[in-house]
Amino acid sequence: MTFFPEPLRPSEGRQDDEYRVNPIEADPQPRESFNIEEFEELERKKRVNLYGAFLVYFKKLLDRFDTSKQGTAKAISNEGLPGNLKEFKVLLGIIQDLDQSENSSFCQQLSEAWVRLLQDAQVSSISKRSQEIDLKKLSLLMTDIDHYPPNEEHRLGYYLSNYAGETWLPLPFRDILKQLFSDHVVNQKNSILSKWVQMIEDLLQS
Repeated sequence: MTFFPEPLRPSEGRQDDEYRVNPIEADPQPRESFNIEEFEELERKKRVNLYGAFLVYFKKLLDRFDTSKQGTAKAISNEGLPGNLKEFKVLLGIIQDLDQSENSSFCQQLSEAWVRLLQDAQVSSISKRSQEIDLKKLSLLMTDIDHYPPNEEHRLGYYLSNYAGETWLPLPFRDILKQLFSDHVVNQKNSILSKWVQMIEDLLQS
C-alpha cells in the first residue's frame, strides 16, 4: 500500500514574520535647526576680523615705509586731501541741519567720502612731498570719528568703512547718525559734530 506524505505546513507565525517590518529607529541625536541669528553673528564676526586684519596690515605697511632708509617710495600727490576734507565738512554740516539716518543715499555718500579721506591720509603718510595738512592733527580727527560712540562694539568708523557702496544700512549705523543729530540739537556749538567741523576748519587753515 502506497503512502503519500502530507504537504508541509508552514510553521505558526511564519507568514506574519515574512511581512513584519522593523520600525525605523529614531535619530538618537536630534538635528540642530538652522538659526539665522547665529549665522548672522558668525558673518558679523568675520567682517570684524577682516576689518581688524586690514588695520593691522596697513599699520605694518606704514611702519615699513617710515623706517626705510632707501627712500624708494615715490612722491605721491596729496592734492585731493584738502578737497576731501572740505567735502566731509559739508556732509557733517548737513547732519547738523537735518536727521539723515533714514537717507540711504546720503549715508552712502558719507561713507564714500570717509573712505576717500582714509585713502588720502594713507597716501599722504608715505608721500615725500611737503604736507598741506598736518597729518598728526588729521589722525586725531579721524581717530575721534572712528571711535565714536565710545563703549560700543562697532563704532562710526567701522560702519563708514564697511558699508561704502552698500544699498542697505545696518540699524546701529542709522542709530549713530540719529544720535549725532540729536546731540547737536541739544548742545549746538558744544556738540560732537561742531567739534569735528571745527577740527576740520583748523586743519584747512593750518
